[in-house]
Amino acid sequence: MNKKVNNGRSRRSTLIIFIDNIINELLITYRKLLFVFQYYLLRNYKFLKKNKALEKKFEGQKFFIIGLGPSLKNYDLLKLKDKNVIMVNRSFRLDNYSELSPKFHLFIDPKLEMGIWPIDYLDEILEKSKNVKIFLNADWFDSEKFLKFRNHEQIYWIKIHPVSLLNSKYSSDITQSISSGSTVIECAITLSIYLGSNNINILGVEGNGISKLMCNQDSHWDGSDPDYKDHNSLLYANDMINASRGIRQWYAISKALTKKKIKIYNLTKEGILDAYEYKNFEDSLN
Repeated sequence: MNKKVNNGRSRRSTLIIFIDNIINELLITYRKLLFVFQYYLLRNYKFLKKNKALEKKFEGQKFFIIGLGPSLKNYDLLKLKDKNVIMVNRSFRLDNYSELSPKFHLFIDPKLEMGIWPIDYLDEILEKSKNVKIFLNADWFDSEKFLKFRNHEQIYWIKIHPVSLLNSKYSSDITQSISSGSTVIECAITLSIYLGSNNINILGVEGNGISKLMCNQDSHWDGSDPDYKDHNSLLYANDMINASRGIRQWYAISKALTKKKIKIYNLTKEGILDAYEYKNFEDSLN
């Protein structure tokens, strides 16, 4: 799984990747220092203390994180009913979302704060899953559009910084700033750990969404992502830079959590998510 193959990559390419890793590390340091300043001196982010009530609440229990890939159509999600399920972004539009009734739902994508995704998404989720706990990006807490959700009983907030690509440091305390990758799935992994799980299963994450969009193929369970309808090749090139970093983050997370004896399984045979051990979906239910 972790076998290194160069395939003729030049020293220049290797140097570029190393420089990108260094930039990522500098960004982590900056964001951590900024958080410390805001948290302890400006007294911001004190609302994260609410998360303490969730620490190890599901200790030793198995968790399932559901992505948005087209492969979801190949699996019977209702087999996860009454299990510990975390869902993300627009998955609440799945036909069986209400019946599945996930325990947690995450949004960290800036599209929600920017208005690309309507704030009404949150009301719809709360209507469909009565007991769900929704986690939102803590950077949105002071935004006026989230005013009615700030102190909502079922709304929680989460502060993130990129996971290191140079060492195995990994922060999972959600009352502080936590390590995450470039997508909401990695954030869900960290949340699962804080909740006490050491057996985390990921379904519907294929890792090749950008390539599918470039080839006019379905990138999500409900078709092609409409947010990319006006994309051109230059925009896709920029997306691929982020996708490259995201894949490296998979491996960084896998390495860090292996040391912590936390098992992460990929239940999706489709796609390229090979940083985590593959497990058959049916086998994961036992």
